Amino acid sequence: MRFLDEFWRELGPIFCFLLVIAFIAAVAFLASVTRALERVDPENRRMEPALVWLNLIPIFNLLWIVVTVERVGESIRNEFVARGRHKKTESYGKTAGLAAIALWYIGIPFASAFTPVCIVVFWFFAFMYWVVYWAQISGYARRFKSDGGSYAPPQDEGW
Repeated sequence: MRFLDEFWRELGPIFCFLLVIAFIAAVAFLASVTRALERVDPENRRMEPALVWLNLIPIFNLLWIVVTVERVGESIRNEFVARGRHKKTESYGKTAGLAAIALWYIGIPFASAFTPVCIVVFWFFAFMYWVVYWAQISGYARRFKSDGGSYAPPQDEGW
């Protein structure tokens, strides 16, 4: 217990400050994901934009973030298919999002065992993939806004 007392006395304020910064970043990230989903036509959505905010619920978010990444990716894919701009090689953010989640989950046992090197390695790369995912989702939201919904659906080939 002495170790924990010293830890909180020395690093407690820094830890609390980082926790506040992480919460602000999480809210900004979820707002970005919500914005992207709002720009997808309702018929193409696999998830309502308001459901993204369930990721703020502790413990529940460990499962819900996986659902969110999958459904947001599918919604964006559906929108591009409807606009006739789908690319088969595009993952629509799912690869980066799921990689970030997997690396985060792999780092949790190391964090509980206080193995700092492994924590830094796994969570550093998880953070990098999370930033990439955020940038991809924001990019899709910008593309949807710049199109303004003025697109012609693909022509029926008469099959």
